[in-house]
Amino acid sequence: MIAIDTNVLPRAMLDDDPVQSPAARLFLQTLTQQHPGYVGVPVMLEFFWVLRSSLRLLRREIVTSIFELFGVDTLVFEESDILIRSLRYFEMEGIDFSDAVIAQRHARDGCQRTVTFDRKAAACIPSMEFLA
Repeated sequence: MIAIDTNVLPRAMLDDDPVQSPAARLFLQTLTQQHPGYVGVPVMLEFFWVLRSSLRLLRREIVTSIFELFGVDTLVFEESDILIRSLRYFEMEGIDFSDAVIAQRHARDGCQRTVTFDRKAAACIPSMEFLA
């Protein structure tokens, strides 16, 4: 398995750099199910941020783009179940993707709750509690 840094994914997806975009696409094409690429949680958080903040994609475009990436059979995602649930919170409830990832990882690690000043996240994510 070969780990992939965040900057490779948008370059391959967006074709926005004359040198790096083709190199990123070529690299991704060399991956196989026997020798897949590994995408860690921090990479997905940064990738989400690039799509949302830098590219200013709409919510639906972000969700579609990331779910398409999850469908690539030569990529392995760290904690894919948490990432998928978090993306659903973002899609359905408008909760920040990173907040949902944080809360779910804390719950998985045995934390009783995650305290936050984010009222919406606390109202929608069962393991989050508003810190009043």
